Amino acid sequence: MNLRMTTAWTATALVVALGTPMLATGDSTQLMKTELQGVEGMEVNIVDYDVGPDWVTDRHIHPGHVFVYVTEGSLEVAVEGKEPRTIMAGEVFYERPDQPMVGRTVSAEGAKFTLFQIGSTGEPLTVSQPE
Repeated sequence: MNLRMTTAWTATALVVALGTPMLATGDSTQLMKTELQGVEGMEVNIVDYDVGPDWVTDRHIHPGHVFVYVTEGSLEVAVEGKEPRTIMAGEVFYERPDQPMVGRTVSAEGAKFTLFQIGSTGEPLTVSQPE
């Protein structure tokens, strides 16, 4: 089975694939989605993103534990109840499950990042959380 699946998506496709409407487009590559051996009911998702300078998410949560490694550009992560934080290329950040947040590109050239999520099998990467 080929675990690398490259997709060009639009805002509409993101609603279907990730459950979170985005306000701009980008590319994503599913690197891996697999159940964790020895940890029943848990899986890992690893996805590469390449997003433009105007990329921004709707308010959403991640049902699982999320780790993001920024490889190019910079992102702003605004987790509800905390000060927004800028994550630069070469930095990693962690998001606890079920924390409402908004992410956006803050670098003029866009950004590239890899998202690692560990959560319950079958859960989406993101769930929209309108205010």
